[in-house]
Amino acid sequence: MNEIEKVISIAKEQIGNSAEKYRKWYYGYNAQDVAWCAVFVSWLFSQAGIDMVKTDGAGCFAREGNGIYGVWYESEYSDRSTTPKVGDIVTFVWNYAGRYYQNDKYYSDHVGIVYAVDDSYIYTIEGNAGASNDTSTVKYKSYSRTSGAINGYFRPNYKVSESEENTMELQKGNKNNFVLAYKSLLIQAKTLGIISQKVDESNSFGDGTYKATIEIQKKFNLDVDGIAGVQTITALRNAINNELTQIKKSKSDRNIVLDEVITTVGKMKV
Repeated sequence: MNEIEKVISIAKEQIGNSAEKYRKWYYGYNAQDVAWCAVFVSWLFSQAGIDMVKTDGAGCFAREGNGIYGVWYESEYSDRSTTPKVGDIVTFVWNYAGRYYQNDKYYSDHVGIVYAVDDSYIYTIEGNAGASNDTSTVKYKSYSRTSGAINGYFRPNYKVSESEENTMELQKGNKNNFVLAYKSLLIQAKTLGIISQKVDESNSFGDGTYKATIEIQKKFNLDVDGIAGVQTITALRNAINNELTQIKKSKSDRNIVLDEVITTVGKMKV
């Protein structure tokens, strides 16, 4: 079972559950009358053992995690080139305008996980669905893919299995989900400053992807052929992981300094 299947399987097992289990996990107690859709999604990824923003805010998965834990895609209502995928974290706006233009693009009212997609609809599993914050449950839902209620999709960096990765050899002209996963890594590398080449968000291996692949290969002294094989993808993934480790360490160091400042100030006489 891969990571996407694991998240979806866990989510399906929660259908019909109420808030208490998830709010106690997040807050340490049953925070009554508090919305819990984002808490539910955070819980899913924690149970699946996947690194993800832990939050009780619907828009925070993309706001805090874009380029670190995954990649953000606008809704099809706003960008018809977007193609939702199983495993996406989907966010909603109840003004049915695609987003709240007075807020940042991630600002959302609700969030769920996509468990199926067809040509016309997305099918979701959502916590805090169907009633008040205290009487709602985990439910199956569905929406037109072009609905203005959908704000966008945050696509986590799900790991590809070793057997799948070892057989990958992606090249110009390919169009499949493996290319999309590879390009998600390239987009993340661009966000982190590892590469400068921009790529689009389709599942096609075009000129931008080719140039980005060449850039990775030159940067890490690999054979420069523009083909994304095991060595290229491994080098890219390692570079991203190293950069994320440095970011997390920097945040930890800043928190230590802040704690020291707070302690010092607390000891000062006024």
